[in-house]
Amino acid sequence: MQLNPMTPEGWLADPKGMWLLLFHKDPMSWQRWPKFYMDKWSVTSFGTPCTLQNRRKVELEPALETWDELIQNGWRKVNDQFGEAA
Repeated sequence: MQLNPMTPEGWLADPKGMWLLLFHKDPMSWQRWPKFYMDKWSVTSFGTPCTLQNRRKVELEPALETWDELIQNGWRKVNDQFGEAA
């Protein structure tokens, strides 16, 4: 299944280097009404995920809104992959 290019997926890092957010699609959600997990991680001194702090499950629109808002507030997309979603 090819996801919409506007799908929020991957890691975002906060500007202060204290948090990572992982956006990933719930594989059990319906294709027509996708749901997404937003996982908040604390980070190590190397910038890698350390401890899962919390998880939210939301529909596509709130996930996109959160992604866009974070990018506008200085969060950046991280191209590194840290392993599979928790």
